[in-house]
Amino acid sequence: MSSIYIFVIVIGLIMAENLVKSQSVNFIDCGEGNVKDVRIFPCMENINNNNSSHNNSLCVIELGTNVTVEADFVAPTNTDKLFEVIKGVIRGREMPFPQQQIDPCNSGNIIPSCPLKKNELYQFKAWFEVKPYYPPISLKVSYMLTDPTEQKIACVQVATKIVDPKKRNIKSNQANRSLRNRMKKKSPKKA
Repeated sequence: MSSIYIFVIVIGLIMAENLVKSQSVNFIDCGEGNVKDVRIFPCMENINNNNSSHNNSLCVIELGTNVTVEADFVAPTNTDKLFEVIKGVIRGREMPFPQQQIDPCNSGNIIPSCPLKKNELYQFKAWFEVKPYYPPISLKVSYMLTDPTEQKIACVQVATKIVDPKKRNIKSNQANRSLRNRMKKKSPKKA
């Protein structure tokens, strides 16, 4: 294979990876209204959530997955220190996630880096693992950045559904078998 073909393949793979990573999801701004976009990778599918009063879609995430969350926001105030607060909201009850950075400014999770300047655009980037022993459940994930006075700098809620990939594949295979069986019953018999 010539080096031109390899170059084209590598560029194509990089572009495809960036397209997948930059997929935006529906979110609720639970703060100052200053969050411009939220991206989650991997978000297996963005399915309609008929139970939501905000007409959000669910981001399906499999157990045992490392998840990247990116949020673009405009800083409502000047600050050189931030606190990250992550909560799961299940049936209206907030439950803190165990994995939280003490100061995203010092961990390199804010681009451009801190200090934040009022009215400037920033990106917050975080990673977390959906542990394999978490229960499969639908929930809202709430991400919030606060300053030392507990003022909300950025806050979003994203509707998610955590699924067991093993059970998901079993259900999918069962549905496919059921569909094939119905198709066989409906097809005309050959003489």
